[in-house]
Amino acid sequence: MDTYRAALEQWCEKEWGQTPEAISEWCADEDIAQVFMRLKQSVLIADFVVEDDGSLTCKEHLQVPQDRWNPGSIQAIRTADGRVRFRHRNLEIHLAARLRAPEWGQTMLEEWLMGQRGDVFRPKDRTQRIASINRAKMNIERNLNHSNLDAVRMDFLATTASLQSVEDKLNSRTRSDESE
Repeated sequence: MDTYRAALEQWCEKEWGQTPEAISEWCADEDIAQVFMRLKQSVLIADFVVEDDGSLTCKEHLQVPQDRWNPGSIQAIRTADGRVRFRHRNLEIHLAARLRAPEWGQTMLEEWLMGQRGDVFRPKDRTQRIASINRAKMNIERNLNHSNLDAVRMDFLATTASLQSVEDKLNSRTRSDESE
């Protein structure tokens, strides 16, 4: 990553008119460099090809501006072909799924954007802070309810009972066939 830092900063300065505040590697080897970059008012996900001379060529990138971002609006999932798709609104980019979990990148991007929001958008008085905490709590409870395994457990028990019933019927038929 350090080998490409100067080239990444130069590309960012040329394309976006600013040096990135932070660069984090998603995946880098002799052929590709996939990185996250934190700018002043946005974050970038960029996929570069490493040329034979060591220079970088951007294949594609996805910018998430802080003013168009809402918490939770960045999605990251592993696709059937083994890559990781990052999506914001109707834009998406696919990265290699070599070392990191999709949630790692999603969380880091969301934290960077939350940090950019700063104190301007954070609740000021006690009532607003409590309301914000209660909303977060309700969101977490809703997510936990969706991930509840009771329904799966009930399906498993019903399937087990059904299989036992079929097995009993087969055994009774086998015994009746043997007695004849």
